[in-house]
Amino acid sequence: MVSLKQLAVASFVSSVATASVRRGAAPPAPASSVTCNGKAYAYNNLAGFGSLASDARDQYGDTISIGSSMVIRDWKKAGKKYKGTMYGLPDRGWNTNGTQNTIPRVHIFDLTFTPAPDASVAKPAGPNIEFDYKRTILLSGPDGKPMTGLDPDFTGGYTYTGFPTMPAATYPGDGFGGPGPGDKRISLDAEGLVVLDDGSFWISDEYGPFVYQFDSKGNMLSAIQPPDALLPIRKGQVSFNSNTPPIYDHSLVPTPADPDHGRQNNQGFEGLSISPDGTTLWVLLQSAARQDGGASSSKRRNTRLLKYSLARASSNNKNKHDPTAQATYKAEYVVPLPTFQNAEGKTRVAAQSELHYVSDTQFLVLPRDSSVGRGTADPLSRYRHVDVIDIAAATDIKGAKYDDIANGNITAGGIVDASDKLPPSITPATLCPFIDYNLNTELSKFATASGDAVHNGLPVNLGLLNEKWEALALVPVNPNANGKGCDGDEYYLFTLSDNDFITNNGYANFGKIKFVDDTATVPFLDSQALVFKVTLPRGSKPLVG
Repeated sequence: MVSLKQLAVASFVSSVATASVRRGAAPPAPASSVTCNGKAYAYNNLAGFGSLASDARDQYGDTISIGSSMVIRDWKKAGKKYKGTMYGLPDRGWNTNGTQNTIPRVHIFDLTFTPAPDASVAKPAGPNIEFDYKRTILLSGPDGKPMTGLDPDFTGGYTYTGFPTMPAATYPGDGFGGPGPGDKRISLDAEGLVVLDDGSFWISDEYGPFVYQFDSKGNMLSAIQPPDALLPIRKGQVSFNSNTPPIYDHSLVPTPADPDHGRQNNQGFEGLSISPDGTTLWVLLQSAARQDGGASSSKRRNTRLLKYSLARASSNNKNKHDPTAQATYKAEYVVPLPTFQNAEGKTRVAAQSELHYVSDTQFLVLPRDSSVGRGTADPLSRYRHVDVIDIAAATDIKGAKYDDIANGNITAGGIVDASDKLPPSITPATLCPFIDYNLNTELSKFATASGDAVHNGLPVNLGLLNEKWEALALVPVNPNANGKGCDGDEYYLFTLSDNDFITNNGYANFGKIKFVDDTATVPFLDSQALVFKVTLPRGSKPLVG
């Protein structure tokens, strides 16, 4: 049973907090708490705010965006500050006017966080998160050829020995609309990130949707193709195109515009996480597949969570893997996404943008509304959360019946009659509402460098939260010696916004192309960051980082 207690003090939080307040004083009430299948969580307070300038550039001269996913490693407390290494994942590059031949990449920063425990609405603290850019890793395919952010071809792809056929784009010239020899490259719209101890990493993709493994230098090692039911199908063929034409030819649109079956356009593998021992990979589709209700914005709530086991390397380092190891598909669960009422009073599904491991049966997930916030016509977000999902009692639907490439629907009606009704034989995961980003009583404890209070809704200024929040990373308040464990159950939950490269001073193609985005209602969007101080269930051993 789920119980949400706004502004209530859970008993387990009280025991933690009492030590930090003077004798006789009541401990501060958390902003919210929830018990999910007997496990107690608390959102204690907003602990931080920061931003990265929209015109920041990487070592290759290109504009930086970091918000699709994040990982924090080497977390340490140094006096009154915390320091760590942050990996920030951009998506396919600046694409509001069309996709481009941007090479996908991972950015690395030194991260400094200085808690501001006395921050209040009456006396807000300034930004207390610092990003110090260090370097960038460019991503390449199995043959060493750079990957691309271009929307894939309507049919076909790239195939290498030992790999499935992967999404690929064939482009003329330089792929940005300029002269050049043309080429064909593997397409990647990066959305989820996991970094291992040896520096190698996994990235989940929107186009395929696929999951790719890379070595520490960004060279592709392996690729996971999803179950057939999630492959996008048009006219009976796999069609990885997502109806986002290239900047050099807006007429390149697929027929039909949306897939008949499989993942919906731009609704691929947004969520990716891993067990702390590195043996199990979890990946979550952004919203329901087309045949599962994904054809309707009000019925796309039943999405799918996939579990993969990873081969162990013959090494004492249990989080280091044999580069040739393959993932094994082990289980599949239905996750019901939350619904909300939009500005017109219509019911909509809050698609999810991130997944983070807490235990083998519980995860943090980031569902949110869209087209609201700074840069859009509507500044007021109505659903922007970190929630908890529990799969302890969920049905494992892995198998031919629900993974079929043509008829693998888990809801009644399929494509012809989109439905969000599950059959009695399928028990979905439990969804437990947890952290509400939009609480102005918490947000306004912080202000931008210019003095604008952080907030949701009017006024439109630098303190207004961006639309797209897509990244989560969890680090301990009291880290142990190796920075991975926690003395106690309090954690800082970092979250980043994806600014879609919206800037009035942008650069692409190794700094050779200057661009000004004119699609937003403001001239630029800095990448924003928030830090929630949370208490996890007693004895939790979540993924740190």
